[in-house]
Amino acid sequence: MTKTFTPTNLKKQSKAEAFDQHNQDDQKFYENVKPQLDKLYREPSEETIAKILNYAKKR
Repeated sequence: MTKTFTPTNLKKQSKAEAFDQHNQDDQKFYENVKPQLDKLYREPSEETIAKILNYAKKR
């Protein structure tokens, strides 16, 4: 049998403080992931765009 409990020594934060903390966490995450996302970004050539549009017209 597993015992579960709720800790009672939690720091009480106002909603605004909690929201700010989440925004800071999100910003830190984004800053860590951004370099990897930038590596994935590609600019398609005009030829590639034309091929996609031609394919779409055929359907």
